[in-house]
Amino acid sequence: MRRKGEKRIPRLLDRWSPEHPVAHAIATGSSWFTAWQMQKCIPIAKLAKQIGIAAERLTAIGHGDHLARTELDALARAWTISAGDLIASMPDPSLVLD
Repeated sequence: MRRKGEKRIPRLLDRWSPEHPVAHAIATGSSWFTAWQMQKCIPIAKLAKQIGIAAERLTAIGHGDHLARTELDALARAWTISAGDLIASMPDPSLVLD
């Protein structure tokens, strides 16, 4: 929450790398979606409201369903990561449909 007169704190993009905590979570058995969700601490209901994608759809994506480029872009903005880095964290880039 921002109080009157306060400046916004800039949110820096998270950078994907093999040393990133999400990479460790994926390597130990978490799905890419679950790993990012846990890293960013945004519950499905709040994420759904924030990006305008139904919670059921997010659950389907979390279980390995393909996702549209617009859905990927919305998730990337919510999780403050570039779309390219988000794709790099996926087990198969062909999950994203153009």
